[in-house]
Amino acid sequence: MRIRTILISFGVVGSVCAQPVLDANVQPVTGTVFGYHDVPYVRPGPTGEALQWDLSDLPSGTIVPYTWASTEIAPGAGAFPRNSLVREVPGEPVSYFQQNDTALLWIGTFSDTALIRFDPPLRELALPCGMGDTWTDSGIVALTGAGRIAIYNARYIVKADAWGTLSMPYGVVDNVIRVRSELILSDRRYLKYPLRREVRYSWYSDRTPMPLLVITERTGWAPPDKITRWLDGSWRNDPISLFQPIRLLVFPDPCDEIATVDLPAARIGRTLLQLVDGSGNTTKQWQVEFTSPETRRMTLEMTDVLSGSYTLTWTGTNGTLGSTRLTKR
Repeated sequence: MRIRTILISFGVVGSVCAQPVLDANVQPVTGTVFGYHDVPYVRPGPTGEALQWDLSDLPSGTIVPYTWASTEIAPGAGAFPRNSLVREVPGEPVSYFQQNDTALLWIGTFSDTALIRFDPPLRELALPCGMGDTWTDSGIVALTGAGRIAIYNARYIVKADAWGTLSMPYGVVDNVIRVRSELILSDRRYLKYPLRREVRYSWYSDRTPMPLLVITERTGWAPPDKITRWLDGSWRNDPISLFQPIRLLVFPDPCDEIATVDLPAARIGRTLLQLVDGSGNTTKQWQVEFTSPETRRMTLEMTDVLSGSYTLTWTGTNGTLGSTRLTKR
């Protein structure tokens, strides 16, 4: 009986020790780029310990680059601290963060139509982070846009609610921890009726600074309401060489009725160009297939595009990506 008790005790201790802990290795680094596959929505699944998530059948989807930049080149950087870490995703508001030894802090976002600033910043990740860790931040959020400023209450509830093994299309990843975050924005007069809500599930490994899988559900925000993205498996071999986007050259900028862009056709087959507005909506797209190994010049008809600032994104084959800013007069 005593031996059995001892063995059970060792088993419990071993189970606890096997649980992953997120540390400074999950902090992003300026100048890195990671590629995600944007796929149809899937459910996040249950919470708990030693789970097995089988997502090996996820489709490839549309590749979305996550670029970590600095305030020296980021749009809207004047509204945020100069030492901010900037995450740029084509078609989405630019997000600003700060780092220290114990946390990754979310300061706010910027787009052509709105600026969101949290005061104080919200803890995106509190480090170290292990199974069962939870934290709650609250404060105010300022939403600026269309010549108006609105002040709301912000509440951010985060918990590492599950850990286990994640089976992905590129293979199996052990010791993965899932972090659930819930952002609630409310009018201070009507706290029981949130204006905006976002619940995000992020699966982390301590071997990469980006989540392996992200599932998001939103209410009150611009569409899409539900998002699933998974990180390409190249991070296992050489994250530095993963998806180095090409800076597209488009002229003239600003443009009137016509814009011209050069694409390195030697690296692409079927090309998809998308013009994305500040709200993340695809305004227009062009699709063409190149076969000869030479640079191809494309003329983009812009007469039916409204005046404003856009992001021109390009997706070729084999994970080749590119983007640039473009203004229509």
